[in-house]
Amino acid sequence: MKTGVIIKLLVMMYTVCARLELSDIKEIEENSFIVTPGNLLINPDGPLNPLRGYIFHRNGLIHNKRFLSPWIETDYSLKKYTASKERTGCRNFVFERRPANDKPYISNNTISASNTELKYLSEFHQQMIYMFSCVNGTISIEPCRNDSFTRLLRAHSNKYDSIYLLSALLVLSEGVDVPIEIDKSIEGSERIFLKREITLNNDFVFINMPLWLDSFMPDGTKKKVYQKETEEIVCFFKKLYREPFLSEVKKHEEPDSKDGFYNGDFPDSPKFLIQSYIFEYIDSIEEYRQFISAVQIFLIDFGLYPGITEEQKELINKIEDNCFIRNNPYNTIKNTYAADIYNIKIKIDNEAILPFTCPIMVPSCTRVPENIPENIEDPVQDELLQYSDRVETMLLNLFTCLTYNPETNLCSAENMPGASTALIEFFNKYSVPTESASQTKHRDWCKVVSRLNNPKIRYVRESRIELCGGLENILYVIYELFPLNHVMRNTIVDTIHISRNPKNTNIERMKKLQELFLNTLNYCLAGNHQISSSTSLLIPHSANNQIIDIFGNITLVFERNNKKESIKLISFPTQSSFILLSEFKDYSEDIKNEIKGLNEKYSSTNKYTGNIISNYLNNTLE
Repeated sequence: MKTGVIIKLLVMMYTVCARLELSDIKEIEENSFIVTPGNLLINPDGPLNPLRGYIFHRNGLIHNKRFLSPWIETDYSLKKYTASKERTGCRNFVFERRPANDKPYISNNTISASNTELKYLSEFHQQMIYMFSCVNGTISIEPCRNDSFTRLLRAHSNKYDSIYLLSALLVLSEGVDVPIEIDKSIEGSERIFLKREITLNNDFVFINMPLWLDSFMPDGTKKKVYQKETEEIVCFFKKLYREPFLSEVKKHEEPDSKDGFYNGDFPDSPKFLIQSYIFEYIDSIEEYRQFISAVQIFLIDFGLYPGITEEQKELINKIEDNCFIRNNPYNTIKNTYAADIYNIKIKIDNEAILPFTCPIMVPSCTRVPENIPENIEDPVQDELLQYSDRVETMLLNLFTCLTYNPETNLCSAENMPGASTALIEFFNKYSVPTESASQTKHRDWCKVVSRLNNPKIRYVRESRIELCGGLENILYVIYELFPLNHVMRNTIVDTIHISRNPKNTNIERMKKLQELFLNTLNYCLAGNHQISSSTSLLIPHSANNQIIDIFGNITLVFERNNKKESIKLISFPTQSSFILLSEFKDYSEDIKNEIKGLNEKYSSTNKYTGNIISNYLNNTLE
C-alpha cells in the first residue's frame, strides 16, 4: 500500500447543493469503487462508507443533536400576536428563532483548566453550531453568514483545496497527526496551509486557502471578511490527536456493540461530526471518488514522513485497514448494506401516495441568486444579491405532490388542465422525485415563478423576484401557471373579488378563500388524488387600514385507494414552509415482514455500521 507517488485531484466545479442519493450510494457499492493505487475497495464498515451519513440524516441524528442537545443553548422568543384575538377569537403567538445567537451552554471562559471533559464538549458543540446552522427551522450547512465554513469551501471548490481540507479533517478525526496549519506569518494574508516536502527545494502544496474572502456589507460596500469559523474548526480538529483531548475522544469512540450504541455517546465524536458534514457537502459520485482518493493519498503520504515513529506507522496502517480492503476477486461475500436499504425504500415509495415518505425528505429552502446565470458554473452572486426562496420552495413541494403519480412514481404536469409551458417543461426535466433538491432545481423553479406578468402578484424585490407570502398571493401565482385553464382563472378572480366585499366579515372572507384554494388545487391536480382540508388557522393582515392578504396555515389531506397522507402549508409575511405531518407508515404485510427480516439480519451484528442500519430499520417500523 505504500508508494511515494502523489496524485493530483481533478476537482469539478461546484454546481449543485444536494446530497448523494441512496441510488448513488448503491451504485458505489455495486461497482466495487476500486481505489488506486493498490487495487483497494472502500471498507463498508469504515468511515468512508457514505451510507453512514445517509442513515445519520434519515434518522435525524444531526437534527436531534443540533436542536435538542443539552449542551447547546438555542436562542428564540415567543411573543403574543396582539391583533389575532380580536380578528379570529383566538390568541396566537409569533415564534422567532435566532440561530446566529446559539451557543454552547458552557463557554471556555467559565470552565476550569482542569476540567478537560467540559472543555472538550464545549468546543465540540461550538464546531457543530458552526458546521450545522439553523436556516428557517431546518438544519443546513449553507447559512447566510459571510464567514461560514461552507462559504470558504464553496469559494475554493474549483481547485483541489476544498476536497483536501475535508479529507484532512476526516483523517485528523481518526487520530492521525496531519501537518495542517493556520499560517499567520503575514498579517492580512492568513491562510490554511498543508504541504509535503518532496526534496529540499521541491514541495507539493495540498492546501493553500486564504482566510480572507470578499463580501458585501449591509450598506452595499465591499469588504474582505476573515473566516474565523473555519480557523476555529481546523484548530479544534488539530487538538484531537494529542492530550488532553485525545482521552476525551476515546470516550466517544464508535461503538462495536449494541449496548455501546444505545449508550448514545458516539454523537459527541468528531468522527460523527465530520462524516455527517461530508455527506451533506458532497453531491456526486465523481466528487465522492475524489474525496476518497484524497484520503488515500494522505494516509500513504503521512506514512512515509521522515521521522515517523513505529507507533504512528501502526496507527496509520490500522486506519488504512479501517478505510480500505483488498480487492479479492475470489471473495464471494459481497457488501449489500446499501442494496438492502435501497430495496426497502423502493417498495415503500411504490406504496406511498405522496413523493415524500418522511419529513426529512422534503426539500428545504436555500439561497438563490437574484439574476440566475445561464451557465450554472458561473460565479454565484454575493449575499446581498441572493435571497431565500421560502415561498418558492413551499410551492415547489406543493406542486411536486400535485403532479406526482403513485402508479409510475413520477411527476408530470402534462395532464394538468391548462398548465403553462414552463410548468410542464420543469416537471419533464425533474420527473423523478429525489431526496434532496439541487441548487439547479431551485434556480429552475424560481425562474418558473419569478417575474410573472400579473401586477397583483406581490414580490419582495422591485425586480419581481422573491415571492411574498399570503393565500391570495399564492392563488394569483397559480392563476399565472395555468394560462389556458379559463374556468379556474375566472373562479380565482371572481372569488377574490367577492371576498373583498366590505359586507363580508373577516371570518366569511377567510372561509371563501380557503374553499377557493381547495377547489383550485383539485382543479389543477393531475388526476391522481382527491384533496380535502382538515384544519386551518387563517388571519387577515392589514396595513394602512387595508387588508393586504390572509396568512396562517392550512392542513391538506391527500387521499387515494383508501390511503391518506397530510401536509401543512404555512404562510406568513416573513416565513413560509411546507410540512409533511407524518411519515408514511401504511405498509403492506410484505414490506413489514421484509423489514423485520432485515432487522434480524443486522440486530445480531457487533459492527458500528450494522448497528446504525438496525436502528434505522427499527425507526422505519415504529
